Amino acid sequence: MGRQQTKGKEMSKLLKGAMVVLMIAGVTGCVNTSDIKTKTVKSVKVDMEGYKTYQIVEGSGIVDDTKRSDNMDINAEMRQMMNTELAKKGKMKVTENPDFYVAYAAGSDMEAVKVKLDADGKETVEARPEAAILLVLIDAQTGAIIAISEAEGEAKNLSPEDTKKRLSYAINKMFEGL
Repeated sequence: MGRQQTKGKEMSKLLKGAMVVLMIAGVTGCVNTSDIKTKTVKSVKVDMEGYKTYQIVEGSGIVDDTKRSDNMDINAEMRQMMNTELAKKGKMKVTENPDFYVAYAAGSDMEAVKVKLDADGKETVEARPEAAILLVLIDAQTGAIIAISEAEGEAKNLSPEDTKKRLSYAINKMFEGL
């Protein structure tokens, strides 16, 4: 049991740094869900049917610790949505000896801007806050990445209900290809 927990903590440290780098790359470029874009890449050598149990990597969650004024716990909402999507695929959450690890990071850039060109070619700059989620599935035995999925879209100042709907849409789309 101790070896497995140590392995999980090591994975957490390694992945958190790698995921922050990938998040920055994904965000710098990211109810109505038409602005939400997702990409999923899965190893062609991997058959997800062989993986039955999973564990969420300690330290997964919101990268920038952004707090909402309504105290909605976005991290808890995301974790629950991921657990639900994995359960739909027949995967069971465990606390030790998983077949695969689930690591995720999410963040927002409320200072992001977008340059627009009008019909005359004049540039205008407008605020366009963006948010992104990165999901990585890792084989627990080999440490190999099984799949990576990302979602990005506009960060909107919405009610908790609408925020949940947008998160649910994004997470559902991220898991569709797995």
